[in-house]
Amino acid sequence: MTAATAAGANETNTGRSEVWRELLRDHFVSLDVDVERDCGMFDGAVRSDFLGHLRVSGVRSVDQDIVRTTELLRRDHDRYLQVCLVRRGTARATQDGHEAMLRPGDFVVYETERPFQWTLRAEADSPYWDLAVFTWPRDTIRLSDSESAQLTCRTLDGGSGITAVLSRMLTDLLVEKPTVSEGGAIRIADEIGDLVATIATEAYGFGGATDRHADLLRRIDAYIAENLGDPDLSPESVARAHFVSTRQLQRMFAGRGQTVSQVIRRQRLERCRRDLLNRRGGEATLTEISVRWGFTELAVFSRAFREVYGTSPTAYRTRAGA
Repeated sequence: MTAATAAGANETNTGRSEVWRELLRDHFVSLDVDVERDCGMFDGAVRSDFLGHLRVSGVRSVDQDIVRTTELLRRDHDRYLQVCLVRRGTARATQDGHEAMLRPGDFVVYETERPFQWTLRAEADSPYWDLAVFTWPRDTIRLSDSESAQLTCRTLDGGSGITAVLSRMLTDLLVEKPTVSEGGAIRIADEIGDLVATIATEAYGFGGATDRHADLLRRIDAYIAENLGDPDLSPESVARAHFVSTRQLQRMFAGRGQTVSQVIRRQRLERCRRDLLNRRGGEATLTEISVRWGFTELAVFSRAFREVYGTSPTAYRTRAGA
């Protein structure tokens, strides 16, 4: 990992199941845990490092069920997309009406802002299961909410095909702990997130879907991406360009859990964030970057950036270039 963030890596072991619940919350999100063996035999450990904004974690423990309920969703304000890869043992994961059965090498994509459940079991030759968990802030992953809901908790085969290549790469990322600059780490975290989204989408054939509604949404997504620099981009202009009413457009996006304006704002901020990391061709000013992606006022851009990424654009650029 980066020299700057490796110092933040930590491995915590616990022999008490009640402490285990708190430990999982500290590293991930609030979870309910039902431990199978708790009579003096409980054991568990978590180790986390950071690669830019990507948290890379190794988790080991005994047989248990883990649940994220609707009630627990209200305790966490951050949204994450996670990939969980089984290294030892077996797992069953459910979310969005999908169920994945996982053996060593297999992995799944899931989101923390919707309920999910894990059933984790060790195999006969070991008292422990072992997982690799990769956690991205949700807004850094270029998947729409509807695309994500199609992909969550579908088994991605670690034994063959392009998904096996990704499985080996993710495993190496946990084991090797590469040393790179912080700016490079952020770019690598972005690239791996994009690769996960692409491979998962292709593995289940959603990239070639022919459904008319889905096709229209893809064209609208492409239109928004191509016109982010237009300060007049709005739900009304998007609706006119696709010959639908604004009400119809908003209804289509309601299924994703976001408004059109929220999608435009999120994508503009993400383009700005990437430009802050790009040193090629000289260093643009904050004003130039914000205007390039449709923000007409620097103060509005800076405030929105801090709300999403937890720091100012200036501080983000400085840290990434350190």
